[in-house]
Amino acid sequence: MDAIEIHNLEKAYGDLLVLRGLNLRVGVGQVYGLLGPNGVGKSTLIHLLMGFLRPNSGMLRVFGESDLEQVRGRIGYVPERLRYHMRYSAREYMRFLGQFSDMAGPELHQKANDMLEQVGLSEAANRPLGTYSKGMLQRFGIAQALLTDPDLLLVDEPTSGLDPVGQRELLDLLAAVRTRGHTILLCTHHLIEVERLCDRVGVLVKGNIAAEADIAQLKGPAGSISIEVDHLPWEVQAELSRLSSAVQCQSEGVLIRPNDETLQARVLQTLLEHHVAVLALNAQERPLEQFYLRAVSGETTDSPPPSFSNNGPPPPPSPSSAGQPTVRDPLLNELLRNTNDGPGERPPPAGPTQGV
Repeated sequence: MDAIEIHNLEKAYGDLLVLRGLNLRVGVGQVYGLLGPNGVGKSTLIHLLMGFLRPNSGMLRVFGESDLEQVRGRIGYVPERLRYHMRYSAREYMRFLGQFSDMAGPELHQKANDMLEQVGLSEAANRPLGTYSKGMLQRFGIAQALLTDPDLLLVDEPTSGLDPVGQRELLDLLAAVRTRGHTILLCTHHLIEVERLCDRVGVLVKGNIAAEADIAQLKGPAGSISIEVDHLPWEVQAELSRLSSAVQCQSEGVLIRPNDETLQARVLQTLLEHHVAVLALNAQERPLEQFYLRAVSGETTDSPPPSFSNNGPPPPPSPSSAGQPTVRDPLLNELLRNTNDGPGERPPPAGPTQGV
């Protein structure tokens, strides 16, 4: 049984078709990264999995159950934008959330403390959430999502809006969470998050999975390497250029394209022999990056070896969606429309309504 099983899923906001016959499987214990630019439907998919929205058509199962109310307690959710009642402290909020999951007494007290400690918020646990930085709120989001030890964790753009230090801290935290055996669906547009955290990756293009691959298939040398140096004398440039036509030199760096590990070693050895200070070694045209760019552009050549999904190319936009304006807050719009028109989607608790 898969943790997530989706077949021919479609979701539209009015005339705007966002998900177009989406097919997806995520195995139990797998960390799956869903890549795609902003606005392609990643958040919509998570809202569907949470039961905040209902699909227009298609099949969606979580742990074999199509009635998501039956498995809601097994799902944890880390939204992109965390919206809490900021006057409460982190500890108060954790206890409040735990009561909704039938946790109480010493068990809840201990679990809340443990989670806050694991995400590095013990010392700030009694401070109002309104005093937290964006990074602290993101870490609190992970703590609250793990409070009930869920089997499935849905993570939406975890490093959005964080500075480089905050991004690194959060990736370290998610890497630690990964070792706990949860099934994780990570929706992001950052390649480094998928590269570091995931077992498998899919690229969402025009409402469908355009390509999928195991991350292990995308490990390998980058297509090119740039070497930043303090200063490269012209005589060293000349010597490096004689090594190969793939070596391109400037006064402050060397580019090796196409990259070759043997050639790279010879270039570095030459720099060391001439006492040239190497400042940085930057990989460019990484296999995952090339895989993503090919999927987004519609290419289907298998080099390196990732397997493209058998869903076929994404269908063209339907005539009904042509010329439609960008939906700034589609979940909120739909909830409001359903409220006005009658019974509809189940509204989410205090949480995100951002993105498509």
